[in-house]
Amino acid sequence: MRTSQAWLLNVGTPDAVRRIPINTISLTGEVLGKEFESSLERDLIMKAAWNRQLDWFQVQPVKIPFLDTDGKQRSYTPDLLISFIPDAITGLPVRRPLLCEVKYLDDLRRNWPELKPKFRAARAYARERGWEFKIFTEKRVRDGLLQNIQFLWSYRFAADHHGHRDRLIRMLDDMEETSIAGLLEACYLPSNRYGRGEGQWTLWCLIAKQTILCDLSLPLSMETRVWLTPILQADDAGDED
Repeated sequence: MRTSQAWLLNVGTPDAVRRIPINTISLTGEVLGKEFESSLERDLIMKAAWNRQLDWFQVQPVKIPFLDTDGKQRSYTPDLLISFIPDAITGLPVRRPLLCEVKYLDDLRRNWPELKPKFRAARAYARERGWEFKIFTEKRVRDGLLQNIQFLWSYRFAADHHGHRDRLIRMLDDMEETSIAGLLEACYLPSNRYGRGEGQWTLWCLIAKQTILCDLSLPLSMETRVWLTPILQADDAGDED
């Protein structure tokens, strides 16, 4: 057994063990250059990528040997390995690396006898390295947070309107916390429909980039409460880039 500090080592793998093939039945593609082989795996990658504590992640990260129900030697490749950033004070990762398997509930129920030896081997493999192993079903992945992430995803990579950005940040710094509707009303006259439209676009960009924060576990609406990320909570917030 390795020591409990083993998880502090670089757990990265240079390349994925198994490249995901093109599949004409299940949805395939890439998120941030990482391939997925099902929509559920894509959704988990999106949630992982959104996590501010994320350091990096790797799809198809390791190949784990195990014995199947007939006692034959097999190998199993989990879907994802997630590593987290170190704490600013202690220098230790905020949590242990997470080895993930993505499975639909119906698949788990139908194939549990076949899957159980794989998961037992993965749990032991992770434990030896000080990692965690978790199974993610649609019940765990597809929640209100994911719906908000899906809405905001394109805004995360979109260009905002710089003048509107400064105005929104300055106003929110003065107000400290308000609703999305309240912030827009404070920044734009009702007659300025064009400016308000650009301002609302920019506000979604700022939320997506986590410059402006809100509780994304709740449904997004014009009544959603928003506030500035702490680093911008200052009198000269409008000068931040």
